[in-house]
Amino acid sequence: MPAKELLEKYVQAVLAAPASLQLTATQDPREFWQRHVLDALKLVELFPPSEHEKALRVLDVGSGNGVPGIPVAIAVPSWEVDLLDSNNKKCGFLDMFCNFNSIKNVHILVDRAEKAGHGKLREAYDIVFARALSKLPVALELASPFVRVGGTLIVPHGTSWAKELHDSEKAMKELGLGIHDKVTYELGGGVKFTALLFKKVHSTPEKYPRSPGIPAKRPL
Repeated sequence: MPAKELLEKYVQAVLAAPASLQLTATQDPREFWQRHVLDALKLVELFPPSEHEKALRVLDVGSGNGVPGIPVAIAVPSWEVDLLDSNNKKCGFLDMFCNFNSIKNVHILVDRAEKAGHGKLREAYDIVFARALSKLPVALELASPFVRVGGTLIVPHGTSWAKELHDSEKAMKELGLGIHDKVTYELGGGVKFTALLFKKVHSTPEKYPRSPGIPAKRPL
């Protein structure tokens, strides 16, 4: 099935899902496409075509409704994309959609990032996405343990990115991250976002991430 058709089926599935799953606040397919699917595709464009041909390991931390993980996996079938979320019902929906549509390069993982970051997934990924996960210092602590040394962590951000990046200097140093690039892109209607690209320059200390709830209560 062509990628665009599969992406449209994904949009339809999310909008048709029971409201109790809380996958999205919008019921407008065009709005969901622009705000979520197009956003994910913009993140894919951050990587040169040569990277799209490699069998990279990718993780979407706090995947929620599957963005950006599912659109990324559909757009780049050579990447192995894991979706990590602690919500069983949302993960069940994503798993069912992928199985029903034969999306073979997506794997659904039900767990909290604070726990999974200390297991076999630690420093196992070439690319990690943390979209709408939390304030930047918290997102960095939750996501950085999964990135291999030399790998990339991408955090899409709104207009307050400069202040949050400044507030995250301690966290970056502590977690083994260095800011690599800042790419601003538009999703239409004048809405602009900035993707913050971090490189993993050395291993994250074993004590991170801290116990569930602590990163949010006491940000680095």
